[in-house]
Amino acid sequence: MPDMDTTAEPEGGIARLRLSYAAIAEQLLAHRLAQPDLAAASDNDKTALSQAFHRLAPVFALDHAAAAGEPPRAIIAVLAAGLVEAIQAGASRILLKSASGGLTPLGNGSGADNRCGGLAAEVAADGRARASGEPSSNLACAALTRQDGEIVGVLTLVDKHSGPFDEDDLALAAGVGAYIAELAVTAGLLPWLAQGVRVVPRPALASAGDDAPAKAAILSRILAIALEILAADRGWILLYDPTMDELYTALSEGLGERELRIGAHDGIAGATFRTGELTNIPLAYQDPRFDPSIDWQIGYRTRNILCAPIFSADGQRLGVLQVVNKQHGSFDAADESHLRSLASQMGVTLDYTALFDQVLRMKSHNESMLRSLTNGVLTIDMRGEVTFANQAALATLRRGEGELLGQPLMKVFGEMNAWILEAIDEVANGRAEKQLPNSEFYIESRGEWVSANISLLPLLDSKQNAQGFMLVIENLEGERELRRTMSRYLSNEVIDRLMQDSGEALGGTAQTATTLFSDIRGFTTLSEQLGAAGTVSMLNEYFSYMEDVLTNRSGVIDKYVGDAIMAVFGLPVAAETDAHNSVQAACDMLQVLELLNARRMAAGGGIIRIGVGIATGTVIAGNIGSPKRMDFTVIGDPVNLASRIESMTKLYGADILICAETRRRLVGTPKMRRIDVVRVRGQTRPTNVFEVLEHRAAAWTPALDEAIATYEAGLDAYLAGDWTAAQERFKASLRLRGEDKAAELMVKRCQRYRAIPPPDWDGVSI
Repeated sequence: MPDMDTTAEPEGGIARLRLSYAAIAEQLLAHRLAQPDLAAASDNDKTALSQAFHRLAPVFALDHAAAAGEPPRAIIAVLAAGLVEAIQAGASRILLKSASGGLTPLGNGSGADNRCGGLAAEVAADGRARASGEPSSNLACAALTRQDGEIVGVLTLVDKHSGPFDEDDLALAAGVGAYIAELAVTAGLLPWLAQGVRVVPRPALASAGDDAPAKAAILSRILAIALEILAADRGWILLYDPTMDELYTALSEGLGERELRIGAHDGIAGATFRTGELTNIPLAYQDPRFDPSIDWQIGYRTRNILCAPIFSADGQRLGVLQVVNKQHGSFDAADESHLRSLASQMGVTLDYTALFDQVLRMKSHNESMLRSLTNGVLTIDMRGEVTFANQAALATLRRGEGELLGQPLMKVFGEMNAWILEAIDEVANGRAEKQLPNSEFYIESRGEWVSANISLLPLLDSKQNAQGFMLVIENLEGERELRRTMSRYLSNEVIDRLMQDSGEALGGTAQTATTLFSDIRGFTTLSEQLGAAGTVSMLNEYFSYMEDVLTNRSGVIDKYVGDAIMAVFGLPVAAETDAHNSVQAACDMLQVLELLNARRMAAGGGIIRIGVGIATGTVIAGNIGSPKRMDFTVIGDPVNLASRIESMTKLYGADILICAETRRRLVGTPKMRRIDVVRVRGQTRPTNVFEVLEHRAAAWTPALDEAIATYEAGLDAYLAGDWTAAQERFKASLRLRGEDKAAELMVKRCQRYRAIPPPDWDGVSI
């Protein structure tokens, strides 16, 4: 390993290596003297010896050259040439590792060829110096190994004059390689190993607002004054980057479009920033804290340095102000005082710009939030001119940004909307916000009225002084369009509930609802008579009538299934009147159907008969289907029960049948009768079924009341198993009412059960 002096910066700074070249110079000379051409020379033959000393003389001068600031690349070249001379090789080449691990030649070497590729790769992999074992290839390679053992490249030698390379040659090459390794890192020839100092392209200016040029101009002026007053050649303003823990040149002389980055604890700048004390270095290269690689990377020669810390008003260290190379002599106490004052001014400037940037960032953040709002937002200054408009406002007002910004509000809204200006005056006088719900304003350029909720808010400063106003426009056109669309399927009451609801009602829920099924009787025969076109026309006309009836009673049409309608009451939001509304809707359907049939008969068409079944209970409601197709619908036993009950209307000759739970939830006492107790398929518990007769109230007579009472008395006897009494009462009901298909059915059952009584009678025949 080379003779190195590890010198630490004061107060815990980063240690930096100093190389001593005297020892390696002596080793090179001793090795050269041991070569056959000099070892066999006579005392009188001085030419070869003189040439050897002459060629190795630059190596002996390296300590002085390094102290004088000789660039590391020049020192590397001297060491490589000295090694070639000492070993008497034909040429050398230095290969440096890249970030990817490959080997890249440094310059053109000293005429070496490319024969060492494979051997160099092996040496770079394990660090062991080796020579080629083949007589035809006189090659040798030694690793460039740093003091910590890291391999940063390979030193190659070719064509030794006096035979193959031996172990002494390899040992000497490895020693020189250790020097070259440290010099390559110091010179910045290995960017992937850069320590402390980097010269990088200056990034594009990224500032929160328009204050960045002003900030740069002020800092540039202060730096120029510093250079003029202090008679310095160059100066740098280095600011602290907490993310990278580095100092970077916010403004510098001599770097052009490049930026210098220094570790916050490295070099003179790092020491000044870390300690917070001014640093005056009369001889830069003699100070152990100075890093000469900065000079080598930017092509400059630093003689003396004056560096002062920059503080914020609250004492935070912001960076340093550094000037170098006083034109005559070194920096003195007066220069130190001047630089402290200028650094203080920079601190004030940086505080101001930081505060201004913060304000601009807040402004940008607030404007970004306002732009993202779905409501239109306008801000108006005290002169009544628009200063900001988000995209929603532009869309609502049908204007471009250039047509709004800077325009008086009267010009934006026009004389027909002068009431908006009057409302702003009220806000200005009262210093309180004002709400204008369900307003309409006119857009003259389009000839359109816009419905909106308008809010006016004063913009106040910290002293509650008015700075302007904010006008928020909630466009109601979208809501009205949504209402128009929803009104095709839902009642206004349900729409109002949905618009106010959080939206959870559309998810999967279990809740109580009433389901209604209706079906056209004899549809198959009717469709055969009408044909395809006539059937479609009839259904469209029929559904149009029924849809209005159902939605008027807060029903939601779930689906059309052929000629059947399925409607739900109580979804998406439930109400206590859902069951009652469903029964009223069924009665309305039959009354409207009479009007439709009258119209059809007048046009020569056939009449339509329907049956309706209704059931109430807990259903599961939600979006059901596949990812490609979903419907908001309901499932559950009450849905199946309503369908089964509807199919029974043909059996009992009834128009409307409902279950017991629906009957229990009705408001008031509509005209109806209990018609039977049934157990529908898929259910184990029997249920009472009621026939609704309210739609026939206009033709009601006292005889019908007596017929209903008599039928229900017969049903009680029937359920009790008293077939004889039940039969008599059902016959009596027939005499009072005339045509009663349900009573006729019950008479036949009683006759059958009297003849053959059913075992384990529980009152259920179906």
